[in-house]
Amino acid sequence: MNLNRIFNKCLSDIGGETNEDVRLYRTRPKRISRKIFFEQVIWATWVSGMRRKSADTFLERAEEKGFCWDFAELGTWGKQDFLQFVEKLHGRPVPERANKKWKAVYSIAKKINGYLSEEDFRQAFFGGKVQSANLDGKDVQRLVNLELPFIGERNAHFIIRNIGGETIKCDRWIEAFLRYYKVSLDELENKLQELQIPLGLFDVVLWAYCEKFVVAISKFSTHFSQAFP
Repeated sequence: MNLNRIFNKCLSDIGGETNEDVRLYRTRPKRISRKIFFEQVIWATWVSGMRRKSADTFLERAEEKGFCWDFAELGTWGKQDFLQFVEKLHGRPVPERANKKWKAVYSIAKKINGYLSEEDFRQAFFGGKVQSANLDGKDVQRLVNLELPFIGERNAHFIIRNIGGETIKCDRWIEAFLRYYKVSLDELENKLQELQIPLGLFDVVLWAYCEKFVVAISKFSTHFSQAFP
């Protein structure tokens, strides 16, 4: 496996630095805050079990209608305020999956709004780290250990990466990659670090490439055997 060649070809084929996902990676937040964290909690929660485009479209339309994702506002709501919000957004009856997702978001908003300061929040969630670039796999585990709804190991990786840390979310494309090349996630991460390829960037590039060119997991082996002989 020529990992450097694979990475560079995938990056080039998706448009290099002009690719939207790569641009988002390059402009990730530099400083950890409740606001940034909560924005990524909402995104990770909503994209769970959905196509990214569908989740993005839903959230954008909701924002255009004036719905607010501010943790400081949601965190002060009572139960009735929350129920009215969900019904106004989805209509009645509220779909079960949507209700579960908003309950998760609501409970996390109340939790992080309960901290008296950003420093207290960062201490409880990230061991006091301030700069997002310092986030890594240890912070993923710390986040998992908080047992927040919808924030299991995969979403913890996703959130840490999106707020500025370097980690790989072991989703379907990464799993297919590991199976095809018969390597473990630890081995992949070690090799990327040797090549000085940021873990989060590799994750973003492989995901974008596979979504565009491979499309289905069942086609992964055939595609990669032809594209990377």
